[in-house]
Amino acid sequence: MAEYILKIEDLRLNFYTYDGVVRALDGVYLNLRRGETLGIVGETGCGKSVTGLSILDIVLPPGRIEEGKVLFTPRKRSIDMLSTREAIVRRIRGEYISMIFQDPRSALNPVYTAGDQISETLLVHKRKEELIKRAIERMDEKIKAGKAGFLTKYYKGIYQRMLSNPSALSLQIISRIPILRWYKRILNEEAKKEAINMLRIMRIPDPERVVDMYPHELSGGMAQRVVIAIALACNPEILIADEPTTNLDVTVQLQILRLIKELKDKFASSIIYVTHDMGIIAEMCDRVAVMYAGNVVELSGVSDIFKRPLHPYTQGLLQAIPRSGVPFKSIEGTVPSLIDPPKGCRFHNRCNYAMDVCAKVKPKAVEVEKEHFVECFLYK
Repeated sequence: MAEYILKIEDLRLNFYTYDGVVRALDGVYLNLRRGETLGIVGETGCGKSVTGLSILDIVLPPGRIEEGKVLFTPRKRSIDMLSTREAIVRRIRGEYISMIFQDPRSALNPVYTAGDQISETLLVHKRKEELIKRAIERMDEKIKAGKAGFLTKYYKGIYQRMLSNPSALSLQIISRIPILRWYKRILNEEAKKEAINMLRIMRIPDPERVVDMYPHELSGGMAQRVVIAIALACNPEILIADEPTTNLDVTVQLQILRLIKELKDKFASSIIYVTHDMGIIAEMCDRVAVMYAGNVVELSGVSDIFKRPLHPYTQGLLQAIPRSGVPFKSIEGTVPSLIDPPKGCRFHNRCNYAMDVCAKVKPKAVEVEKEHFVECFLYK
């Protein structure tokens, strides 16, 4: 078993806009261990969310991944998500790596019920075989009990084919033959039962009613729970949570955070948690990557980041947190435009410790202490 289940190496991503090329990610390096929660923190626009999208290779135009590797290691063999065949990547998405998107309203399809959207994930991925088996067992029981009517008599050959290879049946055939329409109805009923069970795990009251509700009928907290249910339906090995509590009130935020922690233990998933809130990082994460203007400037355990931050930007982030008895101090300057980013270290024009080399050469990550990496010329 590999120590790391996911590795990101030299990831570079650009957005091609009318104003120019936005260099959103400039050589990102990250790694995720099995069973841990890795936080990604930074200002708005620093590249946190597009890093998560790049892992699944779902960056939409005008964005384009220029180079780099995303190595997913479910067992012994690593798979590069950015260079492997699309059919393999589509199977990995949802089944092995899932994502909780930032806005549940835009993540859910408004014309399908909550149950339909959870069921779709179950039927597309690995739970499909389990549901097919259960559906055929129900059909077999009804046939043996003589409750199937004329269907068995006239379509006995097709039924035997279903038993031998149920996955090979096309939707076109199902729509024309009565026994297969019956099979499809039973299969959907089994998927709906599983969807109700997922909603119950999400602690949604009255899941039997909610499963038939459309997204506009759900509150913000319920919609977010449905999105989490979709993400966890296939027990993924990696869960990417992209600021899942941003648009929720404080009480619901706490409930969602507790739910994610409990589900991580229940499903034994590794989590990448994207946020701009250092309080959530302290509560949720084992390690944290601090991002600034498309770069991971510091990577370490959570306690080390709070006790001994090394990069000047990390120090500035922590000083900007309002605390009792500690003077508030903001980071001077503004976030640079990524269309024309500063050369060398992208933080040097806001840094109190900047040297001549900082404006000329981009620093490389160095391990200052055990498993504490920082991109800064202050540490050689």
